[in-house]
Amino acid sequence: MSDPLALTALDRILRPLMRLAMARGIGFPALADRLKTLYVQEAAALFVARGEKVTDSRIALLTGLQRREVKARRGSEPPSGQSAGVLPRIIARWRAGTPYAEGTAPRPLPRRGEGSFEALVAEISRDMHPRSALDGLLQLGSVSVDHEDRVVLEKTALLPAADEAALLDYMAANLGDHAEAAVANVLIAPDSGPFYERAVHYNHLSEDSLATLDATARKAQDAVLHQLSAEALALQKKDREAGAVTGRFRLGAYIYREAAHSPEDEG
Repeated sequence: MSDPLALTALDRILRPLMRLAMARGIGFPALADRLKTLYVQEAAALFVARGEKVTDSRIALLTGLQRREVKARRGSEPPSGQSAGVLPRIIARWRAGTPYAEGTAPRPLPRRGEGSFEALVAEISRDMHPRSALDGLLQLGSVSVDHEDRVVLEKTALLPAADEAALLDYMAANLGDHAEAAVANVLIAPDSGPFYERAVHYNHLSEDSLATLDATARKAQDAVLHQLSAEALALQKKDREAGAVTGRFRLGAYIYREAAHSPEDEG
């Protein structure tokens, strides 16, 4: 029997995703087919995590799918859930300090040589050519090239609105990890969840107050993200030298505001 509380929560979560699907021309049949595959993948992963035998019959029983549908989807690989993320890491390292920044102020970088853009890219990834990194950042409007042929950081965070593929990847990584944390916390209840998840929520606010809170939140969250990025880079360097490089960490921040609130927000 379906859990009505969980279904109500899923309604709230899925509505904006339905808008995204329709805006991208993804109809219900295509999405439903995708969901069947995801159900099979997650059910199989659950049995593996429990150390239990994975069979078509057990997956069919857990998911409510027919055995022939399960069998047709058993061979597909689940998504890794991890973005390459080279360009954001280039920007983060650029801002982190010497030799690419003075304090918290990123320096314009020469193309080549010590403390150059080429050296910065090589420090982050040996698999990406500096020219490709530069082209990608230029396309996103994150950097410019000045009259001295130096690469100048124009935006201190990667906001990939100019590139649809990058924007969707950015959304999937952030929203996906937030969902992983929130679901893990719910599934372990009533025990305390393993992930930090908090929000500040107020209604009955004017447009001026919304704008004030928005500006304050952006400034505060930018400061926290910059601080954590610098610390994470230092720890990453230490861990790589020690050979302990199996984990990943994401801290997210978002702001949502609307002029009118829905009935369930009363209070």
